[in-house]
Amino acid sequence: MCSADKKKALSRPPRVIAYVGRILPTLSETFVVREIAALVRLGATVELFSLYPPESLAVHPETRGLNLNVTTIFCPRCPFFWLAQVWYAVVHPRRYWGCFWRYVLVVRVSWRDRLRSLLYFVAAPYAAWSLHCRRVTHIHAHFANSPASLALMAAHLADLPFSFMAHAYDVFVDTLLLPEKLKAAKFAATCSFFNVNYLKAHFPAAPAARLEVIRYGLDPVAFPLREQPKNRIPLLLGVGRLVETKGFHTLIEACARLRDEGVAVDCRIIGEGPELPRLRQMIKARQVSDRVTLLGKRLPQEVKGYYAETDILIMPSCVRHNDRDGIPNVLLEAMAMGIPVISTYVSGIPELVRHQETGLLVPPDDPVALAAAIKTLLADPGLAQKMACQGRVLVEREFNIYHSAASLLELFD
Repeated sequence: MCSADKKKALSRPPRVIAYVGRILPTLSETFVVREIAALVRLGATVELFSLYPPESLAVHPETRGLNLNVTTIFCPRCPFFWLAQVWYAVVHPRRYWGCFWRYVLVVRVSWRDRLRSLLYFVAAPYAAWSLHCRRVTHIHAHFANSPASLALMAAHLADLPFSFMAHAYDVFVDTLLLPEKLKAAKFAATCSFFNVNYLKAHFPAAPAARLEVIRYGLDPVAFPLREQPKNRIPLLLGVGRLVETKGFHTLIEACARLRDEGVAVDCRIIGEGPELPRLRQMIKARQVSDRVTLLGKRLPQEVKGYYAETDILIMPSCVRHNDRDGIPNVLLEAMAMGIPVISTYVSGIPELVRHQETGLLVPPDDPVALAAAIKTLLADPGLAQKMACQGRVLVEREFNIYHSAASLLELFD
């Protein structure tokens, strides 16, 4: 941790920040847990609010030694869930009915989305009551869709400032109440300049001054440079949820082309998700089961072990139905450990993977270009190592979690 960041944070008065997430914590969103841990180590008190029952904190090594409380919001079997509804309707009727009018009744959305808004409104009083019980001074939601919808309404009822972090699907696809959130928020953060420009273009009425770029980050000390692997057959690694936008179908096709060209590789893909049956079928159809292995879900510490053996990390992200990645966290982790990376010209990825400087970029959905990029790095270890070193420097400089957390603390004030 940078001492300057810690001194700056400790000089501020005590604050209690509520972090709101759909499922918080969860293994698929390690970057959120990492950010929370950094804030706590910089002196903030953070309370976790999960819309649905969370995973155990024990599976996240970043949370060890931290005293974190988690409140589950959607708990209709709890009497206080309904008592809070009555209390706000009676004690704060203007806030209560004003919230209903503004975010459920008059907002121009489909009936399906109006029902979703009603669901968040029903949960908001219990969330607001829980915020007061925890002495929260600021509400911050991760993801601009359901977590920010609840945070928006709970902040209205509790009369507290709120902000949110927008990522990918919640920027490009699920934009329920997003104009209202952008107007009401103290600030809205996102991981890339690409996202900021997209929000400015598609929501011009939103106050541009409140849009901030806060990078995903990690602690470089926790991701030291690995030793060069000595694999007889080069190991290619893909990590992420098995969804279309991760582009693992392109990686499998590229491996088939490499086989046809006589290039031996051992490709492993870590993750689980709805694309699993399709990817299995594709591996079988392309007859690459001897060189592509689906490893399923792995804990963060297990993924680190695979990083140590990897020759090239590949993140072949693509766009589907306007959905896409932001900046995949796996790229940060790999680059911090000095692993050469290949990714695509999608969303904010080129802000991290700078072509022929910190990695290679190829067009999405292009297995021919991806196979060529893999061959380039395998044929020129010097180039691969040079870009890997420059990647590590970039992560240390621009994607340090303590720098990002210190910037957030300034915005919370």
